Amino acid sequence: MKQKEILKNVIKSFSNYYEKQKSFKRVFLNEPVMSKAIEVFDTEMNEMVDHVFDLIGIPNEESLDKYDRLNWKRDVCTKLIKIAAENEKYIEPAIELISDWGNLEDYTSKIETHDWFRVHQLLNEHITGYKKWHEEQLEMEKGKDNSKTA
Repeated sequence: MKQKEILKNVIKSFSNYYEKQKSFKRVFLNEPVMSKAIEVFDTEMNEMVDHVFDLIGIPNEESLDKYDRLNWKRDVCTKLIKIAAENEKYIEPAIELISDWGNLEDYTSKIETHDWFRVHQLLNEHITGYKKWHEEQLEMEKGKDNSKTA
């Protein structure tokens, strides 16, 4: 199965899970057993995402420092999946961004300030033409590099 198909299926699984979770929360609002069950399922869904990232090749960089950005790429990709699961207009841009995880910092550089950004903003930028802008920037950089070596 292709990487993009796998990501689309993971997003759909999260979307289905969130729908079920909403109904459980409405019905069993104050039931501690149900709250714990939802917590356990959340953990298992996140483990599934980690396995997918292992398959895709996104490195799992552990750190003891909670402020260290070693797992930044996995964190951003996880947020992209969860947001796309909640709003179907973000599915394709999320898949594209995750598929190109190696260049994720390039994509976020347009909207990042002080080492943070809003993932919704990243997806909206990607939908509204940031992909084209990013490709133009890469071409300009290649042109500069070629003129320096000539």
